[in-house]
Amino acid sequence: MKFFSIRKLNFPIQFFGLFFLSSLGMNAQNLSQSPYGRYALGDNLPNPSAWSQSLGGSYHAANDSSLLNLGQPASLTSIARGVSIFEGSISGGMVDYSTATLKNRGTTAGYSSVALAFPLIKKRWTAAVHLMPITNMGYTLRDSIETEAEGLISYNYNGKGGISAVGLTNAIQIYKDLAIGAEFRYIFGKSNYVTEVNFPDQQLQIRSSKTTATNQVKDFDAKFGLTYQIRFRSKTPKVKSNSALETGTIQKQKTNKDSLHLKFGFTFKPSLSLTGNYNYVAESFFGTSDFATVIDTVLNKESLNGQIVMPMQYGAGLSLSNSNHKWMFTADYRYTDWSSFRLFDNSDSVRSCYTASAGIQFIPQPNKTSTFKSAAYRLGGYYSDGMLRINGNNVAEFGVSLGVGLPFTIPTYYRKPVTSMMNIALSYGQRGSINPNLLSEQIFRLSISFSLNDRWFVRTRFE
Repeated sequence: MKFFSIRKLNFPIQFFGLFFLSSLGMNAQNLSQSPYGRYALGDNLPNPSAWSQSLGGSYHAANDSSLLNLGQPASLTSIARGVSIFEGSISGGMVDYSTATLKNRGTTAGYSSVALAFPLIKKRWTAAVHLMPITNMGYTLRDSIETEAEGLISYNYNGKGGISAVGLTNAIQIYKDLAIGAEFRYIFGKSNYVTEVNFPDQQLQIRSSKTTATNQVKDFDAKFGLTYQIRFRSKTPKVKSNSALETGTIQKQKTNKDSLHLKFGFTFKPSLSLTGNYNYVAESFFGTSDFATVIDTVLNKESLNGQIVMPMQYGAGLSLSNSNHKWMFTADYRYTDWSSFRLFDNSDSVRSCYTASAGIQFIPQPNKTSTFKSAAYRLGGYYSDGMLRINGNNVAEFGVSLGVGLPFTIPTYYRKPVTSMMNIALSYGQRGSINPNLLSEQIFRLSISFSLNDRWFVRTRFE
């Protein structure tokens, strides 16, 4: 008789639940303090995987059997056979902000993602669930002028919030080198925008004003992916018998040995209208925001329903590697039609843009017991012409990254070794420029992800 058994899942489920709950608490921390976050739905966060970030953000065709690639739905089929992966990522950074006259520095920290992937049908169907922030916002801006009539006038701008997603991904291996995948996400989140105009001089008896806008979204979106691999094989001569050597003839037998793997990847995200609602409150008061006496509510709009039109996005990439995964080169191109974006019928200061990225990975001695000899060393870079156009200027961004993947082995319930990995990525990026109409940001980011692998579904036989 044949029985299918599932190992005790107490520890994996408890660990997943603990990380899930802790990530909800960490979501309150800011992953962005950029003033550019006041546009669209906030500051778009990079791919959560430290592995992808260290390759310049490339993900369309890159894959690893012991890691999750949450950017490419079809990549789940690359996971090692019968292996389930739990992955959690955290990141933090330091940002230097500069204008023509001012400089400032901010720090960020928070979780990047938590995900769980598992096989459903052997060699054919793999699924994953994940939670991750998509955008984040946490800026504070202050400015002031002084006039003869009104005296000192101060302007305060605050933004806080962000958008997150809970997703379900399914990937199917059509045949050996072709896979398709689909990701469906529930998008949720809220953003608050506060603008204050203050007249601190109480003797002038001029009313200050405060406007608070709150945007909220709750809806679903989708993303589709495809990967296709071409294998270039080498043919080696093989001696058939000793008699062949004696006669001086060698009989050749065609033996296939993988030498190079060329992989292509494509993703497509359609433009969708998400359901949302917004509140808008305008008040007048005397004093400052800390010590205010509200005089009147000028305008109050509550729970007004509307649509948020998200942009269409497509991307393509390729990767080239050898059969034993000692080295890999990957490159990506991604286009996003931000010109179609609408936030409750408002277009905002966004434009269509592209992002190009590339990265290399090198493993000195794959499948060795030495951690550093079998570690994966990575280097990458990216460039984007920028989704924002402010005061007639495009806000471009570029950066470089490096990282390392350190493998380690955890004993499994069935004593079958599987490789887990800790990935570390360090990146530097620059966005904007120093001129009278823009802000320059120098971004230093550190990301760490843990990919814990195990075998949950094992066939057990009893004779």
